[in-house]
Amino acid sequence: MDLVSGEEILWQGRPSWRSQLSFFIVWIPLALVPVIIAGILEANDAETGLPYWQWLLISLLLVVLVVAFDVLRRYATFFAVTNQRLRVRRGILARNEQTARFDRVQNVDISQSLMDRIMRVGTVDFDTAGSGEESSNFRFEGIADPQALVHIVATHSHQIEHPTAGL
Repeated sequence: MDLVSGEEILWQGRPSWRSQLSFFIVWIPLALVPVIIAGILEANDAETGLPYWQWLLISLLLVVLVVAFDVLRRYATFFAVTNQRLRVRRGILARNEQTARFDRVQNVDISQSLMDRIMRVGTVDFDTAGSGEESSNFRFEGIADPQALVHIVATHSHQIEHPTAGL
């Protein structure tokens, strides 16, 4: 991240692997469907068209694709909070970046489903003063320990509002 003069990184990160558990709960079993069906058909002496080891290979390749997709998706997302701005960067080949001055943050919300609370992850929404929906909402999804991030923002926000505090 390119910093301007006097800018310090307060927090930076990517979505946590723990936030993707529900993704894996859905897609890993689906990736195993070919080998499960082939096993059932072979147990009933039905013809599958391919040897069992090829069905196993197809399922393993699908599992690898699911994991690779998740890793790329998490790697392609980067969040940063500095003492001057918020930054969200998404994409590998094509990029989409959002930046807003930190002093424009108006509201900070945390969202956590039951699974998120169990996995200690969540989504932090930063509402900023802006003209449009896209430009005024920064969503940090899949953040490990979202309360710590909100604490950093609240502490720094207090310092911006009261620059003489602590003197």
